[in-house]
Amino acid sequence: MAAATSGFNSKARVLDSKSETTLDIRDVDAEFEAMLDRRNIPENQRYKMRSLANTMKIDFIRQDWAETAAARKERTGTNSSMESAVSGLSTDDSTFQSVKRPRSRTFTAFTLSKSSKKTNETTASPKKAKPEPTNKPTRMKSSDSTGDKNRTLSSASAAVASSLIAKAKGQCPEDFVAYLRKFQKPESVEVGKLHKLRLLLRNETVAWTDEFIGLGGMQEIIGLLHRIMEVEWREEHEDALLHESLLCLKALCTTALALSHLGVIQGTLFPALVHLIFDEEKKGPSEFSTRNIITSVLFTYLQSAPLSERQSRAETLLSYLRDPQLNEEERPVPFVLQMHQERPYRVWCKEVVNVTKEVFWIFLHTHNVIALPPSDEQAPWNTNHPNQADNFRYMRAHFPTPLPPLPTAPYVGGVEWEATNYITSHLFLLNGILASLPPSSRNQLRAQLRISGWERCMGGSLRTCKEKFYAGVHAALRDWVSAAVDDGWEVSSVRFGTKSERPRKTQSKKREDDAPKIEMPKLDFEVSRDRNVKKGDDSGWL
Repeated sequence: MAAATSGFNSKARVLDSKSETTLDIRDVDAEFEAMLDRRNIPENQRYKMRSLANTMKIDFIRQDWAETAAARKERTGTNSSMESAVSGLSTDDSTFQSVKRPRSRTFTAFTLSKSSKKTNETTASPKKAKPEPTNKPTRMKSSDSTGDKNRTLSSASAAVASSLIAKAKGQCPEDFVAYLRKFQKPESVEVGKLHKLRLLLRNETVAWTDEFIGLGGMQEIIGLLHRIMEVEWREEHEDALLHESLLCLKALCTTALALSHLGVIQGTLFPALVHLIFDEEKKGPSEFSTRNIITSVLFTYLQSAPLSERQSRAETLLSYLRDPQLNEEERPVPFVLQMHQERPYRVWCKEVVNVTKEVFWIFLHTHNVIALPPSDEQAPWNTNHPNQADNFRYMRAHFPTPLPPLPTAPYVGGVEWEATNYITSHLFLLNGILASLPPSSRNQLRAQLRISGWERCMGGSLRTCKEKFYAGVHAALRDWVSAAVDDGWEVSSVRFGTKSERPRKTQSKKREDDAPKIEMPKLDFEVSRDRNVKKGDDSGWL
């Protein structure tokens, strides 16, 4: 401490008035980045938080230290004093890398704007180490951040209080796992309990979520989903429980550990979820928001794969999305079957068409045209001779990117909004699968999608919704058109609709006719005795 005091004039520092701890101002940015990594704040929010004053950054850092220390004390079960309960905590920002996760509401001292720039427009802090290039959105464990320096935190009492409150409210991972194992029947599980678990999985640290998965919590969530789907006639309680369970699964899929488990269990989980929304007897969830979660999980499974594995995952998802095979008893005789035109994705297309029929009143702008990509962005992809320098160039260029968050507006949150979001999730999944396939398979899949009715649905219905209100649908349609143009595929039916719906060219008007003239009638009162008398001869008048 004496050595640090002697160099006071040459070093700027922030002193804590309640303790002897000093935090070098040059370490604030590094500690703040480490805190952002532990909390998994998304990049669009990090862009805002990096511009905060140092005093606010220090408050966030100390709050994070206090909560982490309280969680460690609760796990170890020690009965030491307040100072020892919150000491020995350190961070090392070099062990973390920048990661992405849906927005978190853990901190309440700073309110973030809902409108933000896209992730690729954010600027990194100069203190932050540049992450290694990776294609898998993983989250790092917060328990890996350990160092040699020991700090005595000023908010020790707050840490102990937070620990006691968390224990009293039953917010430990062990409590939720024990609850899910105790109540196996869906009718006995509380919806509020799953709702609280979903919020914790979204907002707690990575260590909390990883501990929940390590204790078997994800297996319990998957088992609960299967038991709910096996219910013959679900009531309102089961539907609400299904919605919260799917949200818990979606929150878990923001971690690398959960994504690895998802790759193992997808063979039994995904066919059941797809059958739930494609069921001909309409036994699936009626809410568009619940159906949207299922398609979002499918897209996350594809998006989280490395570039080299996306093709195999895309083919796996296509096998689930194809029409179910008929039984031997229902299958027609062979010679009749040969005359049938194969439409392998008719059921998938019908699911989207049914949504357009339920909210038909928003699909009325028949003069909409899906724009082509700018000429400087067009790079025709040669399917015969792909670029050997980058085999994933097409995939990088045309794989869907998440849409930026939208500010609150009157049209956000209604049934039309939920319906179009659900449609957008299907289009994102479709575009992602197309971008992940090799050149020889993309146009073959497009031909199957066209014969199944997809292009007629996109050009005839989806194109006609208002772009200002439902920008997600039009963004997905533009992605489809851009990728198809690069492959040399005909896109006029999607851009303009059918021939009867295309805007007709206005013909040039004919030259204006002369104004009508009114001619006065000629009154000829001449009574000619001799019909041979020429006109103009007035010899017959007196």
